[in-house]
Amino acid sequence: MSKRLKLGGTIALGAVFTAVVFYYSFCQPFIPGAVYDAIPAQATFTYKAESLEALLESPVCTQLDRALGAGNSMKALLAPNRLGGWAKLAVPSEIAVADLPLRHVGQAKSWAAVSWVGWHSPWLRWKLEHSRTKGLSFLGKHAAWPVWKYETPDVARGMSLTFALTDNLFMACLSENPADILLLLDTYDQRIAPIKDSK
Repeated sequence: MSKRLKLGGTIALGAVFTAVVFYYSFCQPFIPGAVYDAIPAQATFTYKAESLEALLESPVCTQLDRALGAGNSMKALLAPNRLGGWAKLAVPSEIAVADLPLRHVGQAKSWAAVSWVGWHSPWLRWKLEHSRTKGLSFLGKHAAWPVWKYETPDVARGMSLTFALTDNLFMACLSENPADILLLLDTYDQRIAPIKDSK
């Protein structure tokens, strides 16, 4: 094989790689309803909002405030002046909130939120991986998906706030058991039936 042919092949492969990276980073098309891909079929309640602002104005917010406990509110916790650029990356559009089934007798309710991040995903992952935010810690990966835990006095004692990120969805789980976030990831990976299949 001549050097010119090798060089041409290298350039062609480089161009394909660059195109894939560009598409993944900037051009993922919005998929309506994709937020249901990570909500398990056993969820007893699901609410979908078109934006974070719409969710904060919904009646569901009252239930989420009770789950947060400690007299806190979602509006205060997710205020733009408090979150900075995080909200635009983590909840740029559609978001679904679900009440997860009790997995152990006596546990408090678990809540999950799944938002469509699309092409924001690699940038959000980079920001989470390099964040120096106090209380944020990397727990490892489940399959290929990274998982973080955020410890804050803004949630009731005994409750955990965990996050996970896939190629186009950002997931959050508020529960007594940090491992409950894995229920969402297993649903996304189709190990557990999603709620959209039960409709």
